[in-house]
Amino acid sequence: MKTKLLIAILLLGWLCSGIAAAQAPDTLFISTTQVVHLRFGSELKYVNLGNKAIVAKIVDGSKDYVAVKAREPFDICTSMSCLESNGTMHTFLVAYREHPSRLDIDTRSTAASPEAPAPGEAASPFSFSSPSHADGGPSASSPIEFESLVSMKPELFHLGTSGYGIDILCENIFYKDDVLFLLISLHNGSAVSYGLSDPRFSVESKRRTKRGLQYEKAIFPRQAYGLGVTAPDGTSRPIFTFDKVTLTRGQVLRVYFYERGGSRNFCITLSPNDINKARRL
Repeated sequence: MKTKLLIAILLLGWLCSGIAAAQAPDTLFISTTQVVHLRFGSELKYVNLGNKAIVAKIVDGSKDYVAVKAREPFDICTSMSCLESNGTMHTFLVAYREHPSRLDIDTRSTAASPEAPAPGEAASPFSFSSPSHADGGPSASSPIEFESLVSMKPELFHLGTSGYGIDILCENIFYKDDVLFLLISLHNGSAVSYGLSDPRFSVESKRRTKRGLQYEKAIFPRQAYGLGVTAPDGTSRPIFTFDKVTLTRGQVLRVYFYERGGSRNFCITLSPNDINKARRL
């Protein structure tokens, strides 16, 4: 009996590891160095983790988001379950990968997500497909290729910051099918490599009081491209996409850039004119 039980456990472990390796589209990959954000259709009421190697937190101020990362590397396949306030239950297979291919996952609809890759392949970070029309037909707009965005000429020159030999500029802001695109350039003129961690995006009051901000709400990108390490005298061009953002009078969108493992941190402030009057493609 004990032998049969041991064989069953080994087969279950083998099957779980096989699923993680062969069915990447159905598996949530996390790491110790990068935070994966999942968005849901309603507020989350319950989150259950299958292993202590995982840590997850419902994001304050945005209860329909959960942030997930690994406490430490692990070589098993475990699970995570999330219950929405509307009664929808989501269960994910969770596996460790040092560099996850997707850091922002929208569970509300597959149309807003990148095209699913073939089994065993990582999701491609190089294209963004336009949403479908309401009648279910394909959008008339063509997909935007990541390579073409990187090669775009800068159109904005007033939104930037610099220090420690680092220059950060918001080069382009535009909408396509109610999706907001932010194109950033980061030039490293210092003698030390600059590792960009996940930036933080926050809609805040334009003016700060002695007690702090009157209003602050975190927003999270649908997709993020180009995050990584910029070598000395090198330039990187991160790109972020968001659901449509509208700023009211007295509000600004602040983008906080953090150095991974360092203290060279920056902030860019975008005004209502920059966001609300962004050109449309």
